[in-house]
Order: sequence, then C-alpha cells, then structure tokens
Amino acid sequence: MPTAIRDGRTVEQAMSSQFAFCFPNTSLAQAARMMAQNRVTELPVIVDQRCLGYVSYLDILQRYVKGLLDARAADIVRTPLPEVRPDVPVSEAVRLLRESGRQLVLVTTSAGMPVGALTARDISRAMAAA
Repeated sequence: MPTAIRDGRTVEQAMSSQFAFCFPNTSLAQAARMMAQNRVTELPVIVDQRCLGYVSYLDILQRYVKGLLDARAADIVRTPLPEVRPDVPVSEAVRLLRESGRQLVLVTTSAGMPVGALTARDISRAMAAA
C-alpha cells in the first residue's frame, strides 16, 4: 500500500479546502463550466450550508445531447455524496471513494457543514509528497 495511505495522515491533511460547488439554481451550462475550470466530474450542490447531493458531468452531457441545457442543478441532482470528517484517516476516505464509485468525498463537520473535499487528485498529491 502507498506510504501516504499507511502513514496515518488524516483527511484534513490531504483535502482541498478550496473546492468547487454549486447551488440548486445554478444553470447546467454554468455547472459544466465550473467542472471544466476545476477539472472535476462531480459538483456538490450546496444549500443552507448542507450538501443536497451532486451533479455529474455525464448527466449534464446527456442533457446537452438532448438539447435540454436550460435546466438547473436541482433538476438533475443525485444523492448522496459520501461524507467524512476531517480527522478520519485518508485510508478510510480511499475506502469510501472506492466503495461509492464517486470521484470525491465531501469533508464535513459533525453538524454536516461542508468544509472541503477529498478527490483522487488530492490523494495522489499526498502520496507524491510523502
């Protein structure tokens, strides 16, 4: 197993506190732009400091092909995203990513407020820095 996963690092040490998200009323065109700019394929949908779910690039692409991009994120939101606390070992977050098939794990407080995200890219960076 790679060193960064075995060495006891926490999610907080590897996560990105600057993460892309959108709101339920975000247009799908804008969500697609945000995904492209941030190089992500899933975008959390946040409302009242809680994660409602996520929109996926593939869902937006399907809407685009059908000429239905006038929708909003709330129209295609999927739930849930896996969530993890900042003090959890990275190895646990990796397990959640693998089991969920998602591209990111949302990092939340015990009250469920999003404080960051952990992606496969973040984990790769942590492994490279070890």
